[in-house]
Amino acid sequence: MIIFSGTIFSQTLNFGLSQKQNVSDLPHSEFSFQKVQRKERSFIKGELEKINGWECKLSKGWRLIEAEKVALNSASIFSSSFDNLDWYNATVPGTVLTTLVDQGVYADPFWGLNNLTIPDSLCRMDWIYRNDFTIPSSNKGKRIKLIFNGINYKAEIWLNNKYVGKITGAFARGQFDITDIAKIGGHNILAVRIIPPANPGIPHEANKYGIGPNGGVMCLDGPTFISSEGWDWIPGIRDRNIGIWQDVVIRYANDAEIIDPQVITDLPLPDTTSVSFIIRSKIRNMSNLPLETELRFTIGDISASYPLSLLPHEVKEVKLDKSTCNNLVMKNPKLWWPNGYGNQFLYNASISLLSDKRDTLDVRTMRIGIREMEYELTANITKSDFKRLNYNPVAAQRDGMPTFDNIKRVKTSKGIYIPHLLDNISSDGITCIDDTLMNQHIVIKVNGQRIYCKGGNWGMDDGMKRCSHDYLEPFMKLHKSMNYNMVRNWTGESTEEAFFDLCDQYGMLVFNDFWLSTEGFNLNVLDNNLFIDNVREVICRYRNHPSIALWCARNEGFAPDELEKRLEYLIAAEDGTRHYLGSSRLLNSATSGPWHYQNPKWYYTSLAGGFKSEVGTPSLPKARTVREFMAKEDVWPINDVWYYHDWHNRSFGEKTFSEIYKDAIDQKYGESDNIDDFCKKAQLINYDSHRAIFEAWNSKMWNDASGVLLWMSHPAWPSMVWQNYSSNGDTGGAYYGAQKACKPIHVQMSLDKYHIDVINATLKEINNVQIIISVCDKNGKKVDSYAVKIDKVKANAKTQVSVIDRLDKYPDFCWIKLDLLSKGKFIDDNVYCINMKEWNGKIFSEIPQANIKVEIKSFRKVADKYIGKLSVKNIGTSVAMAVEMSLTETSSGKRILPVYFDDGLFTLLPNDDKIVSFYMDCKDDIGGKSLCIDGYNIERQEIPL
Repeated sequence: MIIFSGTIFSQTLNFGLSQKQNVSDLPHSEFSFQKVQRKERSFIKGELEKINGWECKLSKGWRLIEAEKVALNSASIFSSSFDNLDWYNATVPGTVLTTLVDQGVYADPFWGLNNLTIPDSLCRMDWIYRNDFTIPSSNKGKRIKLIFNGINYKAEIWLNNKYVGKITGAFARGQFDITDIAKIGGHNILAVRIIPPANPGIPHEANKYGIGPNGGVMCLDGPTFISSEGWDWIPGIRDRNIGIWQDVVIRYANDAEIIDPQVITDLPLPDTTSVSFIIRSKIRNMSNLPLETELRFTIGDISASYPLSLLPHEVKEVKLDKSTCNNLVMKNPKLWWPNGYGNQFLYNASISLLSDKRDTLDVRTMRIGIREMEYELTANITKSDFKRLNYNPVAAQRDGMPTFDNIKRVKTSKGIYIPHLLDNISSDGITCIDDTLMNQHIVIKVNGQRIYCKGGNWGMDDGMKRCSHDYLEPFMKLHKSMNYNMVRNWTGESTEEAFFDLCDQYGMLVFNDFWLSTEGFNLNVLDNNLFIDNVREVICRYRNHPSIALWCARNEGFAPDELEKRLEYLIAAEDGTRHYLGSSRLLNSATSGPWHYQNPKWYYTSLAGGFKSEVGTPSLPKARTVREFMAKEDVWPINDVWYYHDWHNRSFGEKTFSEIYKDAIDQKYGESDNIDDFCKKAQLINYDSHRAIFEAWNSKMWNDASGVLLWMSHPAWPSMVWQNYSSNGDTGGAYYGAQKACKPIHVQMSLDKYHIDVINATLKEINNVQIIISVCDKNGKKVDSYAVKIDKVKANAKTQVSVIDRLDKYPDFCWIKLDLLSKGKFIDDNVYCINMKEWNGKIFSEIPQANIKVEIKSFRKVADKYIGKLSVKNIGTSVAMAVEMSLTETSSGKRILPVYFDDGLFTLLPNDDKIVSFYMDCKDDIGGKSLCIDGYNIERQEIPL
């Protein structure tokens, strides 16, 4: 996403800075550098950690040093007596910078201005990793493979003073047969030279004078983490995330192997009571003899076998389906659904290769979600012949050929690009449909059902690529708790197994980009072959994940024609189960942006509609979080440390990005003279703006709107801007506003026409529905209350219920509350403050203090979680604003993060009450805990649990 002076860059190519900024232009603080204490270097023995009977992980015993300090071709480095105590104990998986921070060489780059103290030379030198480990013998196989699941950017691999091979690109694997080099039971010395990208660029250090362009020359080197040169949501990462950033594995193998098997689940839609499996794989015979083998597939109670004959050194491509292999049909499967539409059931599956003596030669295990993707979109047959289609890739691409041609795209009168439908497509996968409401935009379908997509962008999982399953899981849980069902892997920055595993587990569809950014601004890659090789690796590695819904060539634009053509054919040949979207915006979708604060009503009147991959609004964190990542002296007033942490100052007309946001806070809630007051008021603005984005799209559900993704949901470092929660897992207005608007069954009021709608983004109809509308004046006095009844709310649809047409009889400022009930049972509520005059910064300061009563209904430990439920009641006569809960350790007062509440920052009218459920992960008992209740106009309470 590129914004400058209120417009999208389209003319000047961005090479970034040609020289470093002047010292006077760097962000400045007298206080914002932390002292650091180097850790004592110690010897840690290399050790293989067993994953299963076939694989071990090499994560212990790694050492790291600058390449200039050691000669890789020296025999001494491969001696078991080599003195490497002056090397750093390395973090693997991790980056070079991860190691240097973990070892106390540099302070935490995410705190204050510490990042400026780390030399940018880290990305301009080679580095050497070394490990000394023993490979135990195994009865699983007589061959040994060394596998690197991810390095950045290039690597040369040496084992026992023998050159093994090289890897290029952050998303390619290195797989090496080391049978003839490895020493079983003895010392094995592994050395890895890491070579950085050729064009690391010069980061622009954001300050009050400017935030700089997004990226620069490092885009030439894609596939890599292009944002690490510096973007408008993250500073330049000093090592550009180079290093061994994914697992290193030793795998025992035999003379035959299974290569990247694919399991396709083919449902006879609209029927979902059975599923057929299609198995695709390459099988390699590495021996000098012919092999008679059997390929066996198991999933659930299904087991299917197929005989194979392999010539010496033959690589055979195998495709099995129900016509060629018995028992590839399962009855009544448990389906995988996106969050909110059903469960995320995952089957354990395996593909094995058996010898004629019934010995297992190789086995691959995976988790499979049974689901099928379809898409509704508009395409052109001839230049003026547009058709609305239902597209099923599994059926349409059985021959491995692409369905659409994006180079022949046509721009319609509505400003939307549509692809050209190729002529040689199986009619089984293409059906013309009658739909004029969706206005040429894409609709994503799972298991024959439309999915109303709600979610956000992950620009990067973590600025230092700390991306283990355990590290990322709390953030994915926060997404699920917000009722999201889609995340976008922006420019592929989070392409790793843990990310996709968690999306599978928590029901997040993945909009997956590759490593190109804004067309006409960010540079194209230099090496198309390298780019395609890494794309192939990504597809073959991750195509079995049910969560992946879209492959996308480029953020904000199209790939160059040569790359585009190769991508179309590659994705069809190597996947064939998903749609390939050639651009993140305007191709069967809406344009991207805006990203600055807007009046919530504006989203209804001027923006909502279509399928939108990016729209953003600022999201300042809470004061307690800001205090965690900067010195107390820098917390207030706003200063360079704020700007460095993304407090944007780009111009939009006469105002800057941050001025527009601050003015909105000041105008509605009054000016602040301290950080606590300012951040507290910001949470209220954040709540309203984030709720409005999603509710504006909700108001057009399936009538020109099929989904919207927030820019951004997940922060890669401690940021002052786009995020649903803070990098420490703290939740505030942006989180709870999005959570409210994205509830699967939700009642809402449009801010432009005051329509009352019920959004049902589930597959179940709701009957005997009642909506109670309550209206109070500023002080909490009820001025109106009435109910509207409807027989039913349709499944997966918006139902317009009524319109509030009595506003002229209400006070200029009033509270409007909606309660949604079905058969008398509470489902949802929503509260709006309506002001028919201009905000003057005084209204909320005049609202009287409220009085609430909190009752703990339950709190207990269940497995690895503490689960609680509480009742909050407004027992006073004033409205209780922005009521929020948090948990702390009783003895220390330390916050517990994250905690997953199902509601927060809510408003209670007098005599109203609310049941709030929550949970927190905790494998060990952490002692006493307290529930803290706070709000805009209530006295803070702490209640021991």
